[in-house]
Amino acid sequence: MIVWSGRGFLSLLILFVAIFLFIPILPETYITQSFVIPLYIAAIFSYVFGIKWNKTLRVLIDKETGKEINFKSNHGLFWINMEYWGIIFPAFALIMLAQSLDKQGTELYLNIFLFIIGIACITYCSVNLFKIKNSTISSSQFQKTDEPKLSFIKEEIVTNKFNNEDPNQYLPK
Repeated sequence: MIVWSGRGFLSLLILFVAIFLFIPILPETYITQSFVIPLYIAAIFSYVFGIKWNKTLRVLIDKETGKEINFKSNHGLFWINMEYWGIIFPAFALIMLAQSLDKQGTELYLNIFLFIIGIACITYCSVNLFKIKNSTISSSQFQKTDEPKLSFIKEEIVTNKFNNEDPNQYLPK
């Protein structure tokens, strides 16, 4: 069973579409690469759009109480946010490449090149996620700054109050 929230299923969909596109393109001798390259494509997609979609914050103002209610979007696959799949997919690719490093010739050099790309991808995503997650600001700091670092959508919660109506008007007489 596939479990996702929000747009998290798109990570898996991009992975399968890329696999089905690369298997017929690459020759049969490069079968490992026809799975590794789509894993890298899905990792880049998951990381970029996961960061973009999971950073939005909706602030709703309750008219009745005047309090602000913060709603953060959540897009994930198997209870893991999309941006973290940008690290997991290349890790799977590195495992596949490590199993096929006994090749010779051109395929060996291609595997080493893809191995280096995978390590670079994991390093880049990890460092940036660490910076992003540690640079969050508290609500008191947020009110003091002039420029918000997160994109905000302000909406108001509409509550209908019927103060002047007779509560007995709907009862049988």
